[in-house]
Amino acid sequence: MRLVSVFTLLAACFVSSTGSVGSKSAAEQPDISRSGSDFVEVCSSVDSEQKGDLVRIHNDATCLGWVEGFGAGFTVHDELLSVPEKDRMVCIPRGVTTIQIVRAIKKYIADNPEKAHRATRYTASVALARTFPCKAGK
Repeated sequence: MRLVSVFTLLAACFVSSTGSVGSKSAAEQPDISRSGSDFVEVCSSVDSEQKGDLVRIHNDATCLGWVEGFGAGFTVHDELLSVPEKDRMVCIPRGVTTIQIVRAIKKYIADNPEKAHRATRYTASVALARTFPCKAGK
């Protein structure tokens, strides 16, 4: 339900924005997919209790949307190619929330700061593979 609310807020931000969010222009916003460092910057307020302004709402929605799509991408790829579960790189259990996945990615980046400059798709893939490995013979 929270994810639906976040997407609704994101839609409202896009409809009401004039090309910028808060005091930052679109060009100044970090690109969540560029690096683990940018991921951490955009996702810094996800899972916090602080009230948000438009920048925070935008960043939270961007983060949660990116992570949801990225995680679903693993599943869709493997399903389309009929990859047996034991051979999959990532097996995210039912019930794991998008925020839990964000935490896993942020933890991997915090534990491996020397890899934070790498593309987010790389750091997120390794983080998810370590956090949610597929068990042989499942």
